[in-house]
Amino acid sequence: MKTSGHIFSSVALLALTLVSCENFFDEKQLDNVNYRPTDVRTSMTYTMTADDVAAVGKQCTYRGNDTVPSVYEQKALSLCTETDSTAYVEWKKIASLKAFTEDASPDIYLPMFMATKFPYLDAGTICNVTYPLYEGKSARQEPFRYASPYTLTEEDYRLIWNGRGASYLTPQSLNDVSKVLKQQFPLAAEGKIVVVSYLFQSAEPDSIIPFLPYECTVAQILEAKETNEHQFSGIVGTVKSPTYGRFYLVDDADSIYVYGLNDEDGNRVWNNKGIKTGDHITIKGKYSEESGEPQIVGGVYVSHSSPSPSPRKSLKANSSEPEPTTTVFRFVGGEWIQYENEQLTALDILPQYIYTALGATSIANPEKIIGDYLRRTYPLALEKQIYMVVYEANSGVTADEWTFDGTDFVMNTGFVYDVMSFVHNPGSWVANISTYYTTPFVSDGPADFTMQAVTLDGLSYIWRYQASYGMTASAYVSGTNHPVEGWLVSPKIRLKKSESPQLTFYHAVRYGNPVDNLEWLKVRVTNNYTGDVTTTEWEHLQFPDSIPDGSNWVFRNAGRFDLSKYNGETIVIGFEYNTTIGDVPSAPTWEIQDLLVAEDDEITAFIEAGNQKRNIVD
Repeated sequence: MKTSGHIFSSVALLALTLVSCENFFDEKQLDNVNYRPTDVRTSMTYTMTADDVAAVGKQCTYRGNDTVPSVYEQKALSLCTETDSTAYVEWKKIASLKAFTEDASPDIYLPMFMATKFPYLDAGTICNVTYPLYEGKSARQEPFRYASPYTLTEEDYRLIWNGRGASYLTPQSLNDVSKVLKQQFPLAAEGKIVVVSYLFQSAEPDSIIPFLPYECTVAQILEAKETNEHQFSGIVGTVKSPTYGRFYLVDDADSIYVYGLNDEDGNRVWNNKGIKTGDHITIKGKYSEESGEPQIVGGVYVSHSSPSPSPRKSLKANSSEPEPTTTVFRFVGGEWIQYENEQLTALDILPQYIYTALGATSIANPEKIIGDYLRRTYPLALEKQIYMVVYEANSGVTADEWTFDGTDFVMNTGFVYDVMSFVHNPGSWVANISTYYTTPFVSDGPADFTMQAVTLDGLSYIWRYQASYGMTASAYVSGTNHPVEGWLVSPKIRLKKSESPQLTFYHAVRYGNPVDNLEWLKVRVTNNYTGDVTTTEWEHLQFPDSIPDGSNWVFRNAGRFDLSKYNGETIVIGFEYNTTIGDVPSAPTWEIQDLLVAEDDEITAFIEAGNQKRNIVD
């Protein structure tokens, strides 16, 4: 139970509130016929519907029998010049996307919408509006918009095999597809993607083993024992001496010892090339059996690359019949190489059997069809893993990404929900683009914050909302101090256009002690919230000012928490109440109200007004 001092403060505050309020009945008794009560809301929220967005994208309205531009179209036209119609073009995207964009943003059009939607609200009202925003797909997907399909021809196979007649590819010849792509796409731009279809066989053709080609496999050079110089590739296995570049080169079940690896000028290359176990490396050299062991003496470095996920292929082990498959190639630094991206868990090419089963040549509903394919293919997917699938869409070859959220595969559509704060000034609504989130808590409920209890120790709750005090947390119940852990978690707060964002709030701390309270009461932030505080990686935001010492119920500003390292990102704020650390001789009560995430100037004005309201003098 709180002390009488806290009760007196609340009563005094209530008295001041009552004095400042209008009295509807008194005004009516005075025959003020024009009187109406004001409607000012300081923590209002509104989520736009599809119909709301359609209204903003509407091109015209009707005035009698005449068709006139809508107020939104007029606004877009007013932003155009004789030489630049970008604003109008971007505004028209709202209707097609059913969402706002960075160039047709809600701060331009929603003030008119708010005036129409809420004509009865008065100046001073603050409303946090949630709206759909199209950000576009990831940078990884963008190059696939311009991907080209290509199927190898008989002539291409002859080029790859130097005219020796094989009409399919093998593991060792796959990289030679670059020869074909150089001919077919001589003007390729950096990053160009080509999806190559071909016949594939896992075993090398027997016909080329007797006469060893210049480019060969480890198995071939071991069988032929030819001492002429040849070029071949494999995986770096056991390293005997990195200083001298001595290691085993592994190719499936075959391996050969490389006794020294240099560049063309005879210089050692291991350290300065960053070669390590597991890398795919290409070298050239001569076969030898010095010391009784098959080896390459004086190997010359050609190139190497780090391991990457192998392209998916529908193959039978050691199949003697070539089977159709597809691989993605990308033009990087003047060379065609197999596509790889370390941010992806896997890159899949949608198998042909799915098109056949659908009786179609393209996928019209990727969210369902590919989603089903991923569920079947990756039943043991882990949370946050990203999968890219290349497929034939109605418009041509493309690729989409899915992220496993712990329960299901979620397609990255490019659409998100954002929040913007709007203030009703006298005569108009104005977007407060430097305010990213605000809520008073007091008298307005917990807003859209959530509460998660991790350790209850027999209690029913830790955090709760109290109209007079805001969000409160305590572990003291019925004379007992409990070891508990509970969190108060904000909704997503987007800092897309922030510069120097800060967090501030007012809080009161009673009981406990100054030393333990700093351990038990923490402010945290994350840019990758999983939906569960226990599986999320949090950053601890140290209190910039001293925390209240627990001796009274006075609300004081917590200071400014710098969030600038999260510019351009989406964050979640967490308030952790945790008395499971050490003994609990006296559990504190923590009360939070008037929270704001905004730019520096907004924070300054907010703190000045908050201190003045509470008669706090620094």
